[in-house]
Amino acid sequence: MTNQIQMKNKLLIAIFALGILFLASFFRLYGVNWDQNQHLHPDERFLTMVANGISWPKNLTEYLDTDTSPLNPHNRGYGFFVYGTFPIFFTKWVAEGLGKGDYTNLTLVGRQLSALFDLGTVILVFLIAKQIITGSNGVKFKYFPLFSMFFYAASVLPIQLSHFFAVETYLTFFITLSFYLLIKIINVNKIHNSCLSTCADRRRQAKFIILNSLLGVSFGLAIASKITAVLFLPIIGLGLLFLLIKSKKLSLALTSFFLILVSSYFIVRLAQPYLFDEPDLVTFSLNPKVLNNWKELKSFDDRDTWFPPGVQWIPTKAYLFPFKNLILWGLGIPLGALSVSGIMYQVLGIIHSSFQKRKTYLLLTTYYFILALSTLWILLLFFFQGGQFSKNMRYFIPTYPFLALLSAWFFAKSIYWIKNRLNLRISLLFVFCFLLFVLIYPLSFMSIYSHPNSRVAASQWLFQNIPTGANLSTEHWDDSLPMSLGEQIRERYKYIELPLYNPDEEKKWLEMDQKLKQIDYIVISSNRLYGSIMGVPKRYPISFRYYEMIFDGSLGFEKVAEFTSRPNLPLPFIRYCLTFPYSNYGFVAQKSSECPLPGISFVDDYADESFTVYDHPKVVIFKKVKPVDYFRVLYIENSSK
Repeated sequence: MTNQIQMKNKLLIAIFALGILFLASFFRLYGVNWDQNQHLHPDERFLTMVANGISWPKNLTEYLDTDTSPLNPHNRGYGFFVYGTFPIFFTKWVAEGLGKGDYTNLTLVGRQLSALFDLGTVILVFLIAKQIITGSNGVKFKYFPLFSMFFYAASVLPIQLSHFFAVETYLTFFITLSFYLLIKIINVNKIHNSCLSTCADRRRQAKFIILNSLLGVSFGLAIASKITAVLFLPIIGLGLLFLLIKSKKLSLALTSFFLILVSSYFIVRLAQPYLFDEPDLVTFSLNPKVLNNWKELKSFDDRDTWFPPGVQWIPTKAYLFPFKNLILWGLGIPLGALSVSGIMYQVLGIIHSSFQKRKTYLLLTTYYFILALSTLWILLLFFFQGGQFSKNMRYFIPTYPFLALLSAWFFAKSIYWIKNRLNLRISLLFVFCFLLFVLIYPLSFMSIYSHPNSRVAASQWLFQNIPTGANLSTEHWDDSLPMSLGEQIRERYKYIELPLYNPDEEKKWLEMDQKLKQIDYIVISSNRLYGSIMGVPKRYPISFRYYEMIFDGSLGFEKVAEFTSRPNLPLPFIRYCLTFPYSNYGFVAQKSSECPLPGISFVDDYADESFTVYDHPKVVIFKKVKPVDYFRVLYIENSSK
């Protein structure tokens, strides 16, 4: 009878897991061509151009030769290249194998592969959770792996990044895989009695060697996807220390370290070959061009450096800014609140156990150590990236699988508490309601991919309403509109670029005066410039005033169209746009903001710029209705204040 119940439970868990995987697949693969082949993501554009520009070497010798290999981006005109090469090489290989290696199809293949790798992360979260309950009282928390899997599947930022041909989903997958392999290695029941020199169980020895080698391969591929993977090294080091403590065999830990080190080196050597300067298979001489590229990139990470994309970070607060975006948009409020609770629960539990002699043994319990290691990784990455000048949301994506684990553990504990204190029905009702609330965010976010991209919609409007030959503005460092759509080509208009990121000097505004006199329509294709520039009024006092006057109509331009594609729940008989408090990025557009979609729309116009500007930016179009002495009203009147 007991065996039958166990079989039924396993079958039920398998069915739910497949259902969650199907839901995750829908979230990640639906709307893959979200920009209608317009290549609106700048990183995607660059990676696609690189993938098309490089070519396969004739042999391994040429492949490893940094100076001559046709696969090296530096040898194909891309002198500034700071990405990991494995995702590009892999995407190029798959796309060409499918006969889709052209500029448009390669991007789509890259997006699909990105989604598949993130689906792999969904599965890994489930498997890691299974490893955790193996060492705990798994009967109490048998649905913990399902909750973990569901919470990661429903996290918004991984869903968004799965729609991009970029490196973040690769990085997250290989970091998570490395963690899974690490906890397989340190599993007390299987490893602590092993000894490579005397153990009679050859199968166990082989498994130990394979697991460590695979961990090295996975970690090497993480580094070959993005160099920030090296931040995971302390986690691997602590895992090996735990292995040493539990096994009490230094030779075992040293063997593990050696296998991981050697296998990770050779994978990095093969998957990111141009990190090295010499063509030898074994070399420790690093490529100075790569090092200089990284130094140049790091030099942008400074509020005093004039690098326009960095202006957005100048007014942001360390830790507070990424925390806010993590809760409001990356996870959503229900899951965000649960994640914070889960982290606090683990941190307080670790502190409590450390000071209670009776409970210090917990720190050496495998399941407890895995949860503690997950917590440490989250805090390590958050405090490192959150303290940097650049605080892009995607930099925190490797923490999301671990946030799902801690959230699910705390959730399972809460359900168990409710069940014991109240009753089973109330606990089931709590589970159903909370999971429903969690789904609100990903379901509303999918509406972005159910409607035409806002820039595509704006381009259609421009072609239909603006006469041929009109002078349209563009803002430097941003995409210009309209984009060519079929037979409608953008060359029918004339374009005048506004250098708004330039310092607010007289020369700039004399140039702006001449250009504004010629412009018929001001087309703002995203909040990139007015969002970042208005965050630093002391640096851009006149540009600040320029945007104020554009949006309030006092500069002689009138708003004639606005296009948004916000997360939306299409509820009947409701039309409401929810703007969260302290939404300041691009606040100048708030008063005139429109709410076109029925249902409840989540106004994310003021989230981290990178969250909206690629796949659902706000586009605003202004028409000149009367001429103005722009130099006088902008520069002369405001420079004297």
